[in-house]
Amino acid sequence: MVSPVPTETLSYKRCYTLAELPQVVAEVQALHPEVRIWLLEGPLGSGKTTFVRTWIGEEVASPTFTYIHRYRQAVHVDLYRFPWDIPSRWAELEEAIQNASLVFIEWADRLPFTVSPPWAKVVFLPQEDPYRCLQVSIAHS
Repeated sequence: MVSPVPTETLSYKRCYTLAELPQVVAEVQALHPEVRIWLLEGPLGSGKTTFVRTWIGEEVASPTFTYIHRYRQAVHVDLYRFPWDIPSRWAELEEAIQNASLVFIEWADRLPFTVSPPWAKVVFLPQEDPYRCLQVSIAHS
């Protein structure tokens, strides 16, 4: 799982309103259908969980206190309060990253290891309401 630092290429940047988010998600999906690991970064309330909910569906809840949610088509992880001192949680996280067909990791900047590419990093940039901005970078080996 640990690899050299991959090269990232900015592939998409957009500011949007909440009403436009389904279109933004569709554009991101169309640009990178081969990517299964999505690393999400940004401050509290910047739209990380809302992005995942728009992608997967209304059943998505914030995983802040459960850390890892498994849905039919994806795994959704939140590292904000992740218990790094519990080995079984590490194992569960590593298994999800290695085996799930689609993985979203919120607070990915807190990962203590490098994820092997390909993956996409989505950075959520705070803006004045009603706007939000994001930029997507893709990493290939």
